[in-house]
Amino acid sequence: MVKHGYGLLFGLLLIITILIAGCSSDSADTPVSTTVTSTLAGVKFVAGDIVAKTDLGGESQLYVITNYDASTDKYTRAWIYKNTDGSWGHFIDSRSEQASRILVEKAYPVKVAHVTVSSIPVVTPTVAPVTTITYIGSSPVVQSISPTSGVKDGSVTMTITGKNFLTGATPTLISPGSAMVTGSATSVTSTSLTTTFNLYGKDSGKYNVRVVNPDGRSDTLQNAFTIGAASPVLSSIYPNTAELNETVDSFTLSGQNFASESGVKVTFILGSVEIDCSSANALSSAKITCGPVKFSKSLNNAQTGVWDIKVLNIGDQSVTASQKFTLTNSTTIVD
Repeated sequence: MVKHGYGLLFGLLLIITILIAGCSSDSADTPVSTTVTSTLAGVKFVAGDIVAKTDLGGESQLYVITNYDASTDKYTRAWIYKNTDGSWGHFIDSRSEQASRILVEKAYPVKVAHVTVSSIPVVTPTVAPVTTITYIGSSPVVQSISPTSGVKDGSVTMTITGKNFLTGATPTLISPGSAMVTGSATSVTSTSLTTTFNLYGKDSGKYNVRVVNPDGRSDTLQNAFTIGAASPVLSSIYPNTAELNETVDSFTLSGQNFASESGVKVTFILGSVEIDCSSANALSSAKITCGPVKFSKSLNNAQTGVWDIKVLNIGDQSVTASQKFTLTNSTTIVD
């Protein structure tokens, strides 16, 4: 009975082994279906494509694709430059960079040209040498100017005095926020420059006076010149004489540019003595009346002699003193 039991067990094991072997053979012969996603699908550019944001052209440098790596899904790109004849192109160095394929294709969707990467040369830009300037002599020095003011919308001929001026020197008027005024120099010596400035349309105010020599060196006199309203011009006064201790009821002054809107002031000047002509009134830009004035030694220190007459335009503080007034000894015993 024991022997028959062992035989039966051995037979069962043999049948199981055959069945297992048959299943394995069937599995090996049956094909297995699998899905593989390729990273190459949808790749837009190849090595040598020059890419841009738009197809308008005109750029002097763009990216060129030099490689695509499927394992990382990245492009290698480098800057490519146009040649002197306008064709693409050349590198200026050997640098390149990797960037995501998706980002590159989104930012640079247009292929504008194609080149062979291996044929692109590296052309190093030529750096211009620094020019060393050797100056001869000293820099210009601006010391003074005459006149120191000019009329708005007019012109003025100015003499600039200084040192080291060279033939071809350029004089200018400069004020922050205003257009520079360039003068036309009529004569230049090493110590003096005469020039004419056209002030038409220029802003009123203070200007710096600059002189630039042909070698580029310059000097500036700060706030030296004023552009403003026209100064008054006095051509005559009536009466132009009086006696000491006399009272003159009214004076009439004739001229130009009297400030009828802002008002005027008329003053008689002899040395340190100044006597105002009361009630000065600019009837027009060409006529002023003022008075009365009592010329009294005890009242206002009047004395005989030739007096200057000063007319002040109150609004812009411009003055003139071009006419004379004579005060003589009184023939009347008064005072």
